[in-house]
Amino acid sequence: MIRHRLGIATLLMVFPSAPLFAAGPLAVAVDEKTQSYTITEQGRPVLTYRFGEVPLPTGVEASHFSKGDTPYNGAYFTDGSRFGGERSDYIHPLYGFHGEPLTADYPQDHLHHRGLWWSWCEVRHNDKIGDIWAVCKIRAYPVKITKIETGADQAVLQAVNVWRYDDDPTDVVNETVTIRASKTEAAAGVRSRTVDVDVRLEALVDGIAIAGRQKVDYGGYGGMTVRLNPQVKEFSIRAVHPHPDQWRGDDLAIVERVSDRAAHGDSTWMALYGKYPAAGVDAPDFTTLMMFESKDTPLFPNNFRYYGTTCTSLAFPGKTLFPLEKGKPLDYKTRLVIREGKTTIEQERAACQAYQR
Repeated sequence: MIRHRLGIATLLMVFPSAPLFAAGPLAVAVDEKTQSYTITEQGRPVLTYRFGEVPLPTGVEASHFSKGDTPYNGAYFTDGSRFGGERSDYIHPLYGFHGEPLTADYPQDHLHHRGLWWSWCEVRHNDKIGDIWAVCKIRAYPVKITKIETGADQAVLQAVNVWRYDDDPTDVVNETVTIRASKTEAAAGVRSRTVDVDVRLEALVDGIAIAGRQKVDYGGYGGMTVRLNPQVKEFSIRAVHPHPDQWRGDDLAIVERVSDRAAHGDSTWMALYGKYPAAGVDAPDFTTLMMFESKDTPLFPNNFRYYGTTCTSLAFPGKTLFPLEKGKPLDYKTRLVIREGKTTIEQERAACQAYQR
């Protein structure tokens, strides 16, 4: 059942393929065929949530892990398992202010990367292991959309999914994701908007735990992750973290790493800078994408993980095997701030403080 708050969300019009829920400048359009939900502002797309299954692109085949002496080597499956195939439950595209996609889906180098997504390389049920990050042996399956709300200041979309292993019909985790997109602030050239993604995980059986990859030199990645549009130009990162040993990644020449407790205390964030091609824009300026995890996240501040392929994670819980206990939901909350221009560290710190209040 979809929940609409009376007086806030109004069904303005319904088309067979794309119902529109709107009140004021923010709206949610639904593609019923693909079960995709797009939040818009003044008719421009903000983000699309992929509730329904997204198939492999035409002509593209899923990948397979290599085979070894054991089925799992502590980091990857070594039994020839299929990965990087059909999936759902993620955001793509996440858009900039000119309607330009900031994210990528099914990139050629890592087919399992998918826009903005939340997943873990190890989902354990006692001795059984699945890799929901790589879409291997376990997947999230859509159950229902439980909330669509639009108002003057924000649009809210909430969905329920369940996790199931490929070889067992039992639901093992109930996942509720709540996506909040705020109205755009400030004038053209310095516009800013926030997108909050709050994930609640509830174990449905005993013996469930999540973790990143264990036997890898850069720490277990996973958690909230973004894979950027491969057409981005002049890409770079600023990573602010009080613990330098918790930064991991490739191509570190593009990363400014800041550890200054006197200035920033325990504040942590990543700011991703780049110029994205946009229709009708001859010379795109920088767009900054800031990523924050809530200070209430277990083990805060958690690892950062960045690839040379513009894939970046707030990597909760890293290599720690984190149990999900029945009756004790885990709330994993994050915020993204999209802003025109290349932000200063002072602007980023202010955005971080506003979120953590």
